[in-house]
Amino acid sequence: MTHVAIYGQTESGKSTLAKLLAKQFIAKGVGVLAYDPVNDPGWPATRKTNDFDLFLEYYWQSSSCMSFIDEASRVCKHHAAEAIQTATMGRHRGHRNYYISQRANLIDVTIRDQCSHLFLFNSGLKDSIIHAEEWNQPELRNATGLKKGEYYYCKKMGEFSKHKLF
Repeated sequence: MTHVAIYGQTESGKSTLAKLLAKQFIAKGVGVLAYDPVNDPGWPATRKTNDFDLFLEYYWQSSSCMSFIDEASRVCKHHAAEAIQTATMGRHRGHRNYYISQRANLIDVTIRDQCSHLFLFNSGLKDSIIHAEEWNQPELRNATGLKKGEYYYCKKMGEFSKHKLF
């Protein structure tokens, strides 16, 4: 199981996409864990919390879940070691983590390296350059021009495409 990064500026569509994916997983009978520090009632999840310690408890007691970590940059700042452990050890429990953040440069590089899928919404130039280099996709520099709801999807060393969420 590989991890996923969902990055983009405020109101670009990243939370909408994440919630849509979570809803689809639940419909298929897949467990969904959500760390939601803003306590958004719109999150579909098997288990959801705004307490990261409790989220980790759910996380390590579960297996084969889709795990959504909203405001991942905040997690990296306040719970760096634990966040890195979800990225490096989580797949061994069958988890796929979705790290959702406005800024890639605030996500620990170890976590970024563990992600093999990227959904990139409108981003600032500095972040777009990071993505273009780390994902070996020069087109990601164009994320600065994406409209609300538009995003690039790419896999490391593979597929690249542009989509419209809304």
